Amino acid sequence: MTLIGPILDDRTYERLREELIRRIPVHTPEWTDVNESDPGVVLLELFAFLGESLLYRFNQIPDATKVAFLRLLDVPSRPAAAARVLVTAVTQAPRGVQVLAGRELRAGAIAFETRDELYAWPLEVLGVGKVRAPEPDPGDAYERARRDEAVRRLKDKGEVAFYEPVVLPADPLAPEAAPLDVDGTLDQALWVALLTTPATDLAELRGRTIFLGIEPEESITAPFTAAGEAGRYRSTGLGQPGPGVRWQLWRGGAAGPFLPLEVVRDGTKGLQQGGVVALTLPRELPVLPAEPGTARTDPPRLDEPAQAVRVAAWLRATRPPGAAEGMGRVRWVGVNAVEAVQERTAAQAELLGTGTGEAGQSYRLTQQNVRPGTVELEVEEAGGWERWQEADDFTRTRDGDRHFVVDRADGLVRFGPGGRQGRVPQIGERVRVRSYRYGGGAAGNVPAGAVTTLTGGGPQVANPLPARGGEDAERLDAALERIPAEVHRRDRAVTAADFRDLAARLPEVARAEALPLFHPATPAVPTPGAVSVVVFPRQDARDPGAPVPDRGLLRRVAQELDARRLITTELYVLPPDYVPIAVSAGVAVHDGHPVDAVRRWVELILRQFLAPVPPYGPDGGGWPLGRVIRRAELEAVAVQVEGVDYLEGLLLAERVGDTWVRRDLITPASWQVPRLAEVTVVAGPPLQPGAGHPEPPVSGKVDYLPLPREVC
Repeated sequence: MTLIGPILDDRTYERLREELIRRIPVHTPEWTDVNESDPGVVLLELFAFLGESLLYRFNQIPDATKVAFLRLLDVPSRPAAAARVLVTAVTQAPRGVQVLAGRELRAGAIAFETRDELYAWPLEVLGVGKVRAPEPDPGDAYERARRDEAVRRLKDKGEVAFYEPVVLPADPLAPEAAPLDVDGTLDQALWVALLTTPATDLAELRGRTIFLGIEPEESITAPFTAAGEAGRYRSTGLGQPGPGVRWQLWRGGAAGPFLPLEVVRDGTKGLQQGGVVALTLPRELPVLPAEPGTARTDPPRLDEPAQAVRVAAWLRATRPPGAAEGMGRVRWVGVNAVEAVQERTAAQAELLGTGTGEAGQSYRLTQQNVRPGTVELEVEEAGGWERWQEADDFTRTRDGDRHFVVDRADGLVRFGPGGRQGRVPQIGERVRVRSYRYGGGAAGNVPAGAVTTLTGGGPQVANPLPARGGEDAERLDAALERIPAEVHRRDRAVTAADFRDLAARLPEVARAEALPLFHPATPAVPTPGAVSVVVFPRQDARDPGAPVPDRGLLRRVAQELDARRLITTELYVLPPDYVPIAVSAGVAVHDGHPVDAVRRWVELILRQFLAPVPPYGPDGGGWPLGRVIRRAELEAVAVQVEGVDYLEGLLLAERVGDTWVRRDLITPASWQVPRLAEVTVVAGPPLQPGAGHPEPPVSGKVDYLPLPREVC
């Protein structure tokens, strides 16, 4: 994109010549004969020509100068963000294979590095939950007889709850794959079965660490309503780790059914995000019974005999007693997992240059998009090489401090002004960087199955889920546009515009709106000190026309804003509250225009006009919160489509309960936006709105008895 510089002076040669000639009577009144052949006029024209050339050069401010302005204002361009991905390893080595932190993985030309160490074992896992079986129909005598027979076989007769074992699929992206609602299971527990392979040696697993990869399902499926879910979306709750997870090994017997496991590392932060949980197994693994038990503490039954005979141990994950938050939904569980990030470590040290003793020295690294906090810089002083510390800026640097800052997008290392604001490299002192990390970009958002190579050899690797979080570096023109807002707020959230702009800085956010004095529990009553931020994601594959953020995105926005709000501000980060509407249009098509194409274009323009995210909506910024939906306005939009002769009618309806009610205008609340649940466009009179295609629905001692399998 060509950057249009600021025009500091737009006067042309003609204007300069005219201004100079008009000044003649003021400065030299005796000069009365002014004509083009006069030598004095020729001199004025020469000065006008030179002046225009000088102004032209003055207006051509180079990009480097604009970057210097950004640095002077402490508004650096945002560097590229690195994508992250969970990778699993498969090995047939009985004694396991070690994969060190920092190993390079590749998805074609895209390089990743492992963040932590992994020890891969010849194991497989299954995530299982005990989901309550549906009640049989009263007239289904066969089903009732099956259940009565199962109860009759129990040794201890008591209250019985039937369940069906639900196994998480190995491929979380398969069309039939569905997450497991752990809170909806009978025991509110996630069971993980460790399965052996032909290469497994259980003796090698005693006292060793296994690495489980877990991906929660964070999408919000139930429609959000402002009045009943305030606590779930408060920033102080969203930004904090979960209440923790208890990991236990099932052993049965009178000594106690469970043995606590040591959690070496929990990258999921209490199952609040995808990550790796490292667990240390006990010295002795229990011997499992041949048949599953029916006590509530017994593991679930596996219906596949080939899987059941391979179970070496059962792990159980639950919340601690009294936890205010449940386990939520789980999308995928795997073993031998490690998190990889789209970063690389510089292969060798770099000698940046020699100090000059001047203030504001700068040196350029070989690579750009440097990751924060990774630059290990040393300066050769009189006593040898001294390690210097990377800082965000020099505001807290004092006399003698060895600080430097890094312009991460450009890979530029800068030193301070010296004097009372820190030390600078003196004349002859060499500057070197021992190591740093770099990388990032939208190219790192590779699909599932793309990471297939472990550089240097080792176990087979694959990513069961796509990488996410990668974003390209900010363009210079975008950084320049941020200057007024950045200078105004100085990284603080005080006004509604501050909250909106800070939330919109996240690459996954397409739109953010701040509602001052808005408390979700009492939306109709202004609440002093409360601020709510409504977040619209950039993508939502489930419903692109009415995108809803997942809890992970809400959590990241809350963390971004919570550190910058006033301490007295009660902040809530909310998903959009959609009002379902239906539109039915009947059009008369011009002769010579294809009817189907015109119908599709009318439907498309209606969807774009009512869309909640940019670049659509009435003004290109998404449908404003609380804006009235008028039938007459939709008619004016639909009739603009080429090929539409006139509208035979347009009907607008609002959902009230389970029925659609026709309206001429629909007035959402001040925090709501419309969701076009159904749009129907036909040639001729319009159909009844909402009648064409119904919207799919949003999806003491007790023995837990598995529902008996039917055998033919």
